[in-house]
Amino acid sequence: MRVQRMLVPLSLALMGLSGCNVYDRWDGGEFNAGPVDASNFPPEYLGTNANRQRAGSGSFTARKAMAGTPLEYFLFSITAGQRTAKDPLAVRSNGNAVSAVPTPSTYVFDGCTAPEGYSYDADRDDVPYDQQGAIFTRLPTATYAAGAAPTTTYVPVIQKVAVTGQDVACQKLKSEKTVVASKEIQVSLTEPVNGKQFGIPDSTFHAYAVIEPGAAVFHANLKDGKKDPESGVGLQKWGWFNQYLLAYLDGGEIPTTEVTASGVTTVRMVTQKLYYPRSAVTGVTGAVSVGQGYDVLAAKRGEPGYSPVCEVLTYDAGGALTPAQLPTTETQVLELSAKAKTAISAPATGDKYVYCLQVE
Repeated sequence: MRVQRMLVPLSLALMGLSGCNVYDRWDGGEFNAGPVDASNFPPEYLGTNANRQRAGSGSFTARKAMAGTPLEYFLFSITAGQRTAKDPLAVRSNGNAVSAVPTPSTYVFDGCTAPEGYSYDADRDDVPYDQQGAIFTRLPTATYAAGAAPTTTYVPVIQKVAVTGQDVACQKLKSEKTVVASKEIQVSLTEPVNGKQFGIPDSTFHAYAVIEPGAAVFHANLKDGKKDPESGVGLQKWGWFNQYLLAYLDGGEIPTTEVTASGVTTVRMVTQKLYYPRSAVTGVTGAVSVGQGYDVLAAKRGEPGYSPVCEVLTYDAGGALTPAQLPTTETQVLELSAKAKTAISAPATGDKYVYCLQVE
């Protein structure tokens, strides 16, 4: 994959173009304009130990958890806007967008036409040409100010615009503009407004976390201290924003439900439960927190009840347990808490909800 090798010079070039929107500079035919400039991404989406002025300096490592058997997930926080919102899980109110959870449209293809006899070669190809990357309409952004913590409204939630694209060459389309204009695909479009049309989203929401494209992404099950995969490429997917290449973690569809109260119909994200022990874990200094490897999730991806949005809950085992003695299923958590006569509750500190993306 040539992304990481080409990323640094491109990012330096982009940073020299202050005062203009670099994403509006390109016109005409489609081509790979290089990776997006991630210097203003929120810190969590740059990766661990990232320097936002140095492309590809961060990395992402999945968190270990259990749901009967081991699984892994990628953890992202909710925003300050969600923390203070009346309903942090709401994505629509009477059909209108909700400011605390922006859900920009993303064009998702059901297929494409690969070159005859094609086989992906990571050293040769900038992207796989036997698949079509999703096309995004918005990037993560944060506000950075000296002496203050960065702020952002970005959440890893998109609304899907379904595209039937088996007849178009894979990776030929790289921007919303060309998707809307293409005669080789089928997509539902709005009526023209001032000569412009846009894709009409279907009713589904998905957890797509756009991350720094040069950042390595690793499994949680590190072997003898080695990163897996060693290249850091393979767990992320590749997509496009106005002809620029981006990377994202695909956590799958977010289940939703409609709730009507006082004449207001709200579409809400449905969560799954994530449990971690608030009682002591033998061998661990201090209190355990989310993402340390002692979490139990209610469901694996593909199982009933899966959601890439988690409600965080803590349990007290009634005494210190070794990691091997900890429960591995939701049922065991409930049984252990009942036996210890302790309550399962929201954490005393920290967020009640998190994004918990299990990728395939």
